[in-house]
Amino acid sequence: MTTTYHITDIRNIALAGHGASGKTSLADALLYTAGATDRRGSVDDGTSLSDVEDEEKRRHITIDSHLLHLEWANRQIHLIDTPGYPDFIGNALSGLAAVENVITTIAATAGIEVNTRRIFQEAARLRLGRIIALTKMDGDNVDFLDVLEQIRETFGPGCVPFYVPIGQGSKFSGVIDALNPPEDVPDDCPMHPAEAYQMVVEQIVETDEDLMSRYLEGETLPLHELREAACRAITNGQLVPIVCLSARKEIGLKELLDLLSDCSLTPADSHRLGSRADDEVELEPHEDGELIAQVFKTTNDLFMGKLSFLRIHSGRIASDTLLSNLRTGKTSKPGHLYRLQGKTLEEVKEAIAGDIVAVPKFDDLHISDTVTAAGNGHEPHLILKPIQFPTPMVPRAVEPKTREDEPRISVGLTKIADEDPTFTFRRDSQTHELVISGMSELHLDVIQHRLKNRYKLDINTHIPHVPYLETITGEAEAHYRHKKQTGGRGQFADVQLRIRPLGRGEGFRFVDSIKGGVIPGQYVPAVEKGAREQLEKGIVSGNPVVDVEVEVFFGSYHAVDSSEQAFKTAAANAFRKAFVNARPVLLEPIVKLDVVVPLPKFGDVTADLATRRGQITGMEAMPGGVQSIQASVPLSEVLRYATDLKSMTGGQGSFTMEFRSYEPVPPNVQQTIMDRWAKSRAGIEED
Repeated sequence: MTTTYHITDIRNIALAGHGASGKTSLADALLYTAGATDRRGSVDDGTSLSDVEDEEKRRHITIDSHLLHLEWANRQIHLIDTPGYPDFIGNALSGLAAVENVITTIAATAGIEVNTRRIFQEAARLRLGRIIALTKMDGDNVDFLDVLEQIRETFGPGCVPFYVPIGQGSKFSGVIDALNPPEDVPDDCPMHPAEAYQMVVEQIVETDEDLMSRYLEGETLPLHELREAACRAITNGQLVPIVCLSARKEIGLKELLDLLSDCSLTPADSHRLGSRADDEVELEPHEDGELIAQVFKTTNDLFMGKLSFLRIHSGRIASDTLLSNLRTGKTSKPGHLYRLQGKTLEEVKEAIAGDIVAVPKFDDLHISDTVTAAGNGHEPHLILKPIQFPTPMVPRAVEPKTREDEPRISVGLTKIADEDPTFTFRRDSQTHELVISGMSELHLDVIQHRLKNRYKLDINTHIPHVPYLETITGEAEAHYRHKKQTGGRGQFADVQLRIRPLGRGEGFRFVDSIKGGVIPGQYVPAVEKGAREQLEKGIVSGNPVVDVEVEVFFGSYHAVDSSEQAFKTAAANAFRKAFVNARPVLLEPIVKLDVVVPLPKFGDVTADLATRRGQITGMEAMPGGVQSIQASVPLSEVLRYATDLKSMTGGQGSFTMEFRSYEPVPPNVQQTIMDRWAKSRAGIEED
């Protein structure tokens, strides 16, 4: 069985924007308008086709990306409803990687918010066709002209109102086509259609030299030429239509569907980059070409097992196609292909370039993997570029509430990390803590609920220990004689050594300067081992020692009582004595922080960074009234920064963080850490 449509009949659309901007309600309304469902779902009453997880229904927010589809004007339209809050940006970015077009939703009641900017800029980077849906035009305190000015000031003059609202707020009753307005214009339009017509036309002719010349000569341009040029400009990224609508009142929906059908990019217009034999190439999509698909999403269903979601970029897939994962070389026949309508699986026999399908039980697949048909004769294969995700910045140490759950916790975390590229976990080799990292405390809270609901795992969380290091800034010598006689063979070893600092990052160096056999050669490795064991234990704070040279230069032994163990013990004690006399210092991890904040909050954020021992290293003004601040800050000062920044900026700030270097801790901070460790060693509890 073959498909009845072709690549040019497909439209792939991501619904993206800030949280609570109306994406999910818009998705439900579009499905209902197109007849894909006989009842319009509702986020408020939990009947949305898109929000399917219990956590989404409980919180009334979208956490995961969800696939939907409809038909309109003989077009196969695939929708991906993406999360709007920055906490779940990974699922939004993976959704954008699977489409050619994005509808950026902006609530007319709220205007541009932090994630609006991020999504819009990412869509531009990926060269996606962009449309702005001005949602909630029937809400309270709507000012269309004010929001329009915000949009054009933030995103540029290419954003133009293709439809003018009739009324606004509770009086919003319809829209007028700016390129084909009626002769009689209602009195309650907040913008006269003639003004919108001029704004749209002037932007269209900017993208077409012939039309520009004729327009400047005073010619009235034909409607069909303007529409054709507008579609070309949209696909080229030079024009961003603004559509006013209300999902609740079902206004503007048909106009949006018509715009998607007529002017959005098809999969044949996509700009996907990959590599073939180390050469970067742009994929040429053909429904009868080499099969090239990419995994952009995975789920672990309790009943279906693992589902991998493929965006087919070239070629076609059938249920009996032997698929090959180009990352690992492993193969599998899917047996079934599914389209999704929310949580409902619809089996299909075949899918072509441009389609989005899910394949079950190919456990080897991970997000960003390129999939092809095994043995298809194309060598070397084209491997698509991996999807780019931000690094998770918020760490928490975790432990199961019961010892019985310890063997299972890594299994549950592995499955969740497989689904979510912005969630990671690791065992810290220094602190021995199991540390999970996510985008925010809300993100990690959702992870914790998933562990409990899916895998019946309860965990406790706390702020992880900071991985400090110990080193020295001076040279010192020490002598230690280990002598013990308890009857029978005794223990004897005499070691003299000196230590000196190495350059940052040089680690540990052992120097054997023994002369004349005062310590026999067979015992020298034990001296080194005794010193090395102290590196892991630490001396003054319980943290590992780095960048130290140990030189053993003298000692003595006993022909009967000396042993490897005795020399190891003597060396360890000599090392500790020398270390405390070599001006020890603690090193702390310093991170590079890049913070983006609204301009009015710039002063608050920079002042706060100063209180965290931060050093500003750069600043940059960015479009849309936001400022980027680069700073170097101790990791210990920003373990809760995501929550603090959200509070300072009203949720409009964002940041990225990456490790930069280890630097000495200030003396007062060092003393506090050392005192705390000494008390813990003595068994004294602190408040």
